[in-house]
Amino acid sequence: MSVAGCDAPPDPEKSGTEAPSTPQPPVEPSPPVDPDAAPIPPQRLAVDLTRNEWATAENKAQCAPLVLTSDGGAKGEPRRANFAGGWGVAFDTDDVRSAFGVAGPGLVPADSADGQRARIRGQWPYFIELPDLPQPAFAGYGIEGAAPYSTDTPDGVGDNSLAYVRVAGQACTYNVWSRLGRAHLEVLLQSLRPGAVE
Repeated sequence: MSVAGCDAPPDPEKSGTEAPSTPQPPVEPSPPVDPDAAPIPPQRLAVDLTRNEWATAENKAQCAPLVLTSDGGAKGEPRRANFAGGWGVAFDTDDVRSAFGVAGPGLVPADSADGQRARIRGQWPYFIELPDLPQPAFAGYGIEGAAPYSTDTPDGVGDNSLAYVRVAGQACTYNVWSRLGRAHLEVLLQSLRPGAVE
């Protein structure tokens, strides 16, 4: 079997590209990466607001501030969020109020229970380790109410995704939420870092 015209030169009248009429400068190579250079730390979001909210919270001695280092592309505007006995920062987008955020809510009896990893893993349908926080650090997450994502909306867009987060040395169970979907919540969780307290 042969295909006619495979070896024929392209017809310049039908070609979609043309050679430039003047010589072009060479493409500049990317600057070399210094393997010994310190990595650029991620940019923390709403640090001052988080610090101010934390500083006035009843639970500040047991629930140090956490901040997000990524908005997952959502470009939210930070504002104070009310959490009784604790602190919180919500981010509003143009379309969604409280589209995502992080909070250190007031302490509840379950916060001081032993076996937090087993409790959270058993309570929530999804579980993730958080290696960039003081260890051990982990989160259980799903739809608010500890429900799994439905087969109709497995991406969770339009639902209220919520995570319970535990961090070594802290007595509270942090909340991280997103109304922008499961993938967005997972980006937020991976972006959590300790917030400055001084």
